[in-house]
Amino acid sequence: MVSYAKNVITVDEDNCVGCNQCIAVCPVPEANLAFMDAEGNNKVKIDDDKCIRCGACVHACEHDARGFIDDTDRFFADLKAGKKISIIAAPAVRFNFDNYKKMFGFLKSTGVDKLYDVSFGADICTWAYLKAITETGIKTVIAQPCPAIVNYIEKYKTDIIDKLSPVHSPMLCTAVYLRKYMKAQEPIAFISPCIAKIDEINDPQNAGLVQYNVTYSRIKEYCKKNGISLNTFPEIDFENEPYCGLGLTFSRPGGLRENVEHYTKEAWVKQVEGTELAYHYLDQYSERVKAGKEVPLLVDILNCELGCNHGTGTDRDVDIDDIDGETNRLKQKAIKEKTQTKKKGMFGKEAVYTMADWCEKNLKWQDFTRAYTNRGVEIFKDMTSSQLEPVYKQLHKEDDVSRRLNCTACGYNNCTHFATAVAKGKNHKENCIY
Repeated sequence: MVSYAKNVITVDEDNCVGCNQCIAVCPVPEANLAFMDAEGNNKVKIDDDKCIRCGACVHACEHDARGFIDDTDRFFADLKAGKKISIIAAPAVRFNFDNYKKMFGFLKSTGVDKLYDVSFGADICTWAYLKAITETGIKTVIAQPCPAIVNYIEKYKTDIIDKLSPVHSPMLCTAVYLRKYMKAQEPIAFISPCIAKIDEINDPQNAGLVQYNVTYSRIKEYCKKNGISLNTFPEIDFENEPYCGLGLTFSRPGGLRENVEHYTKEAWVKQVEGTELAYHYLDQYSERVKAGKEVPLLVDILNCELGCNHGTGTDRDVDIDDIDGETNRLKQKAIKEKTQTKKKGMFGKEAVYTMADWCEKNLKWQDFTRAYTNRGVEIFKDMTSSQLEPVYKQLHKEDDVSRRLNCTACGYNNCTHFATAVAKGKNHKENCIY
């Protein structure tokens, strides 16, 4: 039975120095629990049920106390055991290896069967989004290629679950195509820039489509650990036909918006990315929906500020302008190759994007739809001053000035949030430096 992965973000308590940076950067501080160890040191662990796998704490931690798990070890072990596995690779793979084709050559040498481009699934995804909007009359939709965003909504903004796109992410659009149209039976591994994809893969709603989340970072670690030089392998490219179009831009911020605007420039597409903005925006979006205020037709939203190219499962060691420059060249090449001029009655000619043409002729958009699960978790709310009075006394905060110092050393943005965490047993009074 498929179930959500557990303890995806890991904590090495021996390395944790209790600096509270993990609390400070987390968009849902409830996911971090501070406590005193036996020696009286502050430590921070994770409430796994409340974690959304955004990865912010992993990248903020300077003490190697935070890490993550994926399926890389199991993937290579299964290949060694002779299991037939095909891979689907995210568009960002083009930019996160010195030569991704040689990396594919290495994977082929380990026994990988087929190599498919998720950029093709992104083309299907865009087409299916627009079909869903036009055919069902959707007034607003939150794009969901980003599983951390889905986790946040399913856990913390359950009132807008119905606004999540009814269409799968590019990863699972690719998998659906392989399973339903190509009749693929073998296990599928996602070569991934994202920690949180493990949740999308293990979501019971998506059971059986993809079996492994194999991140770029862990592939590099595996090669280093085993003395493997990717440069020694032959170049092998993607095998799928038709080849992708503009879907390859999905991995950068606004990639979905770029795709939609290629079809129509009139749609209101809101672009938001980064942990500091994305989750705050969803809170605002939720309030606007409740108030009946106008919201965008499509919210193109990502957890990572620089998109999947610098995703949580990457080493983030490639210059973003190098990535954008190459993406722009590939985009223009795709437009040239996938756009044809056709007759438009007796009045002239029109440009037709052939990927949309191909999808229209060969696919049913309803095959690429999905559902979501209300996994709402309890959120601690700010308590009243009278309720917090006993905690303030313990903290020696006897007046309003001391209760509004808001120095943030505890990891929270104000004294009230910290006092509430202490009252709820999520933190301890000694974590206040005053």
